[in-house]
Amino acid sequence: MLGTSPEKKCQQFEQGGGYAEYAVAGSDALCHMPSKISYTEAAAVPLAALTAYQALITQGNVIPGQRILINGASGGVGIYAVQIAKVFQAEVIAVAS
Repeated sequence: MLGTSPEKKCQQFEQGGGYAEYAVAGSDALCHMPSKISYTEAAAVPLAALTAYQALITQGNVIPGQRILINGASGGVGIYAVQIAKVFQAEVIAVAS
C-alpha cells in the first residue's frame, strides 16, 4: 500500500520479484492501482507489459523503421508488444487468430 489509506492501492514495477507477503520498495518504483480493476488484473498488466518491453527493447534492440512481426498479437503480451513497437516507431506486422 502506498500511504496508509486502503484506497491508495499500488503496484510495484521492479525486476526480481518474490513471494513475500510484504515487501519494501522505494516510492519511485511504485504506481497507483486503478480503483476499477482487481488485484489479479493489476498483477497481470506489469507482467505482460514488462515481458513485451524486455523482448522488444531490452533484448531485441528495436529501432525506428525496423519491421517487427508479432505473432500472437491478440494475447496478453502481444497487445503490449504492438503498442510498445509502435511507440518506438517500428513497422508492426501483427498475427492473431
